[in-house]
Amino acid sequence: MQPVTVIAPIKLAAGKTEADLLAASDMFQRDFVANEPGVLRRELSRKPDGTYLDIVQFRSEADCADVIKREMESPACAAFFAVMDMSDFDPEAPMEIMASLQTHS
Repeated sequence: MQPVTVIAPIKLAAGKTEADLLAASDMFQRDFVANEPGVLRRELSRKPDGTYLDIVQFRSEADCADVIKREMESPACAAFFAVMDMSDFDPEAPMEIMASLQTHS
């Protein structure tokens, strides 16, 4: 199996703060991601322009697809998405999945 990485851009919804994002991210991590063996690591980062990136490394492309499918049924995921501006999100657009060559801690 080859690990893969997904970089998901995040823009806050109107009226939401970074504190709201961090609280929702913590709940998402604790109640969903931590229970997914296919997720190897996850990092939430702030870009200089004030938007964010959720960087997730999966054990394989199949694990990635499986986790994304289950996200759609997860209340913790819904709460995480609720702090995001989803107006530009196109569920039909292909997700960029990159082969992970090396991971360092």
